[in-house]
Amino acid sequence: MTQQNAPVITPLTATERRVLEEISLGRAPAVGSSNLKMAQATFNAHSTRIGHKLQAKKPPVKVQMGFVTGELPLPEPLSAPAPFDEQERLLWQAHALHHTAAAIAKHARIDQFDLAGDTARLMTKAGAGNEAHLIRLGHAYGVLTAIDVPNPSPT
Repeated sequence: MTQQNAPVITPLTATERRVLEEISLGRAPAVGSSNLKMAQATFNAHSTRIGHKLQAKKPPVKVQMGFVTGELPLPEPLSAPAPFDEQERLLWQAHALHHTAAAIAKHARIDQFDLAGDTARLMTKAGAGNEAHLIRLGHAYGVLTAIDVPNPSPT
């Protein structure tokens, strides 16, 4: 895993941190907004602002940046449901660090056409509901660290 310089970010509001927590738990906008007692459009607007502030477009990268910046507290450690091999760890890291399918596949050293299937298998094995939840679980299982800083999202 590599360490890069952290991009300049704007701190999140308390509400944005709660929205990011819901995203990290794998909650769909309809569920997250209901949990936070706000309209789904408001939840989505907060998610967009989080992306701007953390320089991350994709939810998994938003979650990783939340951990990197300390805006999102690291989850309690959990025992992994199964051992993860090096290829799975590399794919996990790729989802935490990259915004595009091409960059994720390149980082993970897999064919871009295999990305969806490989990701689905990893999420099933990890017990993740979606890719953002996968990042949270990666931290809980000790697969990912907060020293791995994503590149800012492409504009």
